[in-house]
Amino acid sequence: MKLSPQTVFVPVLLTLLSACATQAPVQPVAKTDPVPVVVSPVAQLQSQLEGLDAMGVTVESSATGVRVTMPGAMAFASGSSEVDPAAREALDRIATAMTAVSASRAVIVGHTDSAGSARYNQALSEARADAVRAYIAGKGVETSHMTAEGHGEDEPVADNATAEGRAANRRVEIVIAAP
Repeated sequence: MKLSPQTVFVPVLLTLLSACATQAPVQPVAKTDPVPVVVSPVAQLQSQLEGLDAMGVTVESSATGVRVTMPGAMAFASGSSEVDPAAREALDRIATAMTAVSASRAVIVGHTDSAGSARYNQALSEARADAVRAYIAGKGVETSHMTAEGHGEDEPVADNATAEGRAANRRVEIVIAAP
């Protein structure tokens, strides 16, 4: 006698279904607390500083921190060491990042182009670095976590013979080291 597939399938299916119905209910799996994700201080700084490039500020990351470069035209009027209102939003973000990573340290370096005397440019670069340091300190960052330096016209990144080159050389760099 040959059995049809329905003759074999239906009794097997009924046996399986009745076995499932008589088993004890499945116990819920105990939930465990998720493993906390540890984010490095450098990654925290990077996250806090996202979007600064849209403001014309350059952010470069390294294994130990970040370098933020603010163009001088954004940060200061020509010949001035007063922080321009256009730079305040970026400086606010930098202060927030440094506050979030409380053990971070910053070196603020002012640079100028070569127009004017070397002595004047040195003094102007120092005054600009000091102004940025004071602004960030005013946002709650400990002054002991920051140093200000002026490098005058000594470290150009472009040719001072052109207006574009001089504009690129007028800048403030903030090097933030994470612990």
